Amino acid sequence: MTLASPINGWKLTHENFDHKVLAFRERQAGVSLVFDPERNQYLYNAYCIETKLLKELFTCEFDFLEDALSAINDEFGNWEILDLSAKSGCGSCVAKGQ
Repeated sequence: MTLASPINGWKLTHENFDHKVLAFRERQAGVSLVFDPERNQYLYNAYCIETKLLKELFTCEFDFLEDALSAINDEFGNWEILDLSAKSGCGSCVAKGQ
């Protein structure tokens, strides 16, 4: 995973929330889309998880992306930002095609 430059700040935005997360040690915080079948609409899930234990530490659903981004950036905005779209591990392995 690639770290972003501190010049850009450690914030999730409308443009990057779908492929970036905030990370500190074994914790990851971000915003994802979830579908609510009862309301027949998508919601924005602000979350923080413990990645080694796969344990949810915080989650809250919002109707508006701006509210979810504010919740994550206010609470975890001093963490480093990671790009989840960067290829690493087995996905970039030369032997993958064999």
